[in-house]
Order: sequence, then C-alpha cells, then structure tokens
Amino acid sequence: MEELPYTEQMEHAFRGVHGFGYSEVRNSHDLRMKVELRRQRDHEKSVQLVAKIYAQAFRG
Repeated sequence: MEELPYTEQMEHAFRGVHGFGYSEVRNSHDLRMKVELRRQRDHEKSVQLVAKIYAQAFRG
C-alpha cells in the first residue's frame, strides 16, 4: 500500500488533536491504539447524537 504524503499542516493538526505527532504514532503501537480508541469513541458519540436528533425531528 502506498503511503500518502504527510504535510507539516497535517502534522500540526494531528499534534493539536492528539497531543503527539503522526511520526510518533507510526513508530508506537500504544499510541496508534490510543488514537484508534479515541476515534472509535468519537464515532459512537456521533452516531448516538444523530439518532437522538433524528428521533426528535420525527416525533409525531
């Protein structure tokens, strides 16, 4: 699989969100797991929020 180019802006944004850079994540399984668990939690919260909004919008 071809690796995508990673820009300095992307590195800065990643560091701002996660507290460490992408280059660090590439070399650490523990950091990768931390990022993926956070992404999973965020996704689950988003799905719950959409379901709640949808239910409120279509209450009869």
